[in-house]
Amino acid sequence: MNYKILLLFIFVSSVASAQQVTITGNVSSAESEQLTGAVVKEKGTTNGVIADFNGNYEITVSSSKSVLEASYMGYATKEAAVGDLQVVNFVLASDGNSLKEVSVTGFVGVAGKARRRTESVQEIPESVTALNMDGINNAGITDIASFSALVPNLKFNTSQAVGVNFISIRGIPQIRGGDAPVAFVIDGVTVPDPSLLNQELYDLALVEVVKGPQGALYGKNAIGGAINIYTLAPTNSFSNKVKVGYGNGTNLLGQFVSSGPLKKDKVYYRFSTQYKKSNGLLTNDFLNEKVDFMNNFNVRGQVIANLTKSLSVSAAFQHFNLDGGAAYFSVNPVGFEDFGEFYPGGILDPNPTDGNNTIVANRLGTSSMINNNGNIKIDLKKEKIKFQSITSINNVERTTAGDLDFLDFELLTQGEVTSTNTFNQEFRLSNRNTKDAFNWTVGGFYQVVDEPIYQDGLSPLNFDDPDSPLENFVYTELENTTRTIALFGFADYKFTDKVSASVGFRQDIDNFAQDDMLNAVKSERDNSEFQPKVSLSYKATKDALIFVNYGRGYRTGGFNPAETALFNRDFEDETTDNYELGFKTAWLSKRVIINGSAFYTKFNNQQQYILDLDDFYAGIYNYDESQVLGFELDAKYRVTKYFDIFANYGMTNAE
Repeated sequence: MNYKILLLFIFVSSVASAQQVTITGNVSSAESEQLTGAVVKEKGTTNGVIADFNGNYEITVSSSKSVLEASYMGYATKEAAVGDLQVVNFVLASDGNSLKEVSVTGFVGVAGKARRRTESVQEIPESVTALNMDGINNAGITDIASFSALVPNLKFNTSQAVGVNFISIRGIPQIRGGDAPVAFVIDGVTVPDPSLLNQELYDLALVEVVKGPQGALYGKNAIGGAINIYTLAPTNSFSNKVKVGYGNGTNLLGQFVSSGPLKKDKVYYRFSTQYKKSNGLLTNDFLNEKVDFMNNFNVRGQVIANLTKSLSVSAAFQHFNLDGGAAYFSVNPVGFEDFGEFYPGGILDPNPTDGNNTIVANRLGTSSMINNNGNIKIDLKKEKIKFQSITSINNVERTTAGDLDFLDFELLTQGEVTSTNTFNQEFRLSNRNTKDAFNWTVGGFYQVVDEPIYQDGLSPLNFDDPDSPLENFVYTELENTTRTIALFGFADYKFTDKVSASVGFRQDIDNFAQDDMLNAVKSERDNSEFQPKVSLSYKATKDALIFVNYGRGYRTGGFNPAETALFNRDFEDETTDNYELGFKTAWLSKRVIINGSAFYTKFNNQQQYILDLDDFYAGIYNYDESQVLGFELDAKYRVTKYFDIFANYGMTNAE
């Protein structure tokens, strides 16, 4: 008899599951603004979801007889019957009475993509800082540098030339000539070239930094975390926006954005372009020219086509052309009576006054970066699972030319031409109803990166002879090629309403090859790295989350331009073991948010760049052992409807 009861239970459960319906859609205003954080609920139940940074949502309801209701502060709630529909879009009208009734409300939960799916930032067991469209506009975010000021233990700046960046996260620095310590992802597509962190950010839906090793989710080089950027998606109604600006340094800005349907409810587009120009503020006194000039042109297009109820295809393309000044260093010309006392870079005065530390180079430095990238995404959604394919190509061309002695006579010059050509293919399979207790994702990844590098410059044939003629020397002419195959998986399970655990892994298999045409040397090496990740979280109260994490990070090794007395031609892969304890809390009806974490990172073969000016060689070597211990706090307080206070503090201690 017992087996009959069991069979009956299975049958009833199957029928109940079969009656469930998964609905997707979008929530926007009558003015075509995406309502980030709008709540979509199954009427009469506690089943509800929050719309993501583009106003999109996905919810599984009990049956086709269910009714959905969408709500957002300041807008009238709207209902829609499910019926035979699989897509339900809501356009909410403003409700003036609702606005008058609201005095001070707490922070609306920002939906992020730290774990590759839409989740509230306050519910993710990761250290995450994220801003949606409103937050980006209110904070005046225009690039990674302006966003990094809001993120504890994240430093980002540019120097020397366009495309030359330095980023440090939780004490893990970017290596010159190597890879960044973070994965860089735009609209879900991995961008391998760290120079692209230097691009202008506009028409954005989300900017997000997730810290700690994220190799299980983002692959190699996510040794310190990941930076996610999502642009605003095409809309099903027409909208156009024009923006102009002017600032000192003859800083000009022009921007145009257009979005709408090519075929209602079927095909949507979004087109955006921006031009930004600055004549600069710093003057080369010898040439009487500005050295920090900049011109930046960007154009971006995206089309989404819903081919069937379950199949959609999107295509996106971006082109930008950035050129500006380069290598505008100031030196104090002491000790240049003859070449025998030559010290590149000179001696800077730590207490500059008017007339010293001026820029006097006899050559005006210039640099440029041109980027073209495109991707095609295929999304197939079935009743229980969804499949995604992402195919992308990316090309970056960079040039730099300028002085190298930074003095008002001809001595040393520098020139560099580099490029990065990348092909990515990723497949991803995951469950569809993220309200289930068990959620999972598996996939595969393939990447080819080709990087030719050419460096030359003028230099005296004999430094000990002041009258020695100058000769053009080729210092570097090589090509690096990296091929990567990876398998990955991630799953989380909710044991109770309070306790959840997640586990992930990624196996990267890499091949590195270098062809040194200048020295007629070919080098090749292989590496395979397993990157696990484990986390456990406890929801102490409705507004308090405690979590612990362990993750392994991996940054690829490579080859130096030449072998020297200090280091070998190749440098080793860098790995980390990271342990973290964190908390997330909300107070006073979410008017106060306080998040924090403490972390310990142990390195194996940490990479370090060195430049030896005596023997004129540079390269990357490995430390035997190193570690970082640190903590961070991130807080925000909504004082009134129109006044917020943000504060953060981070500390790292590295040995």
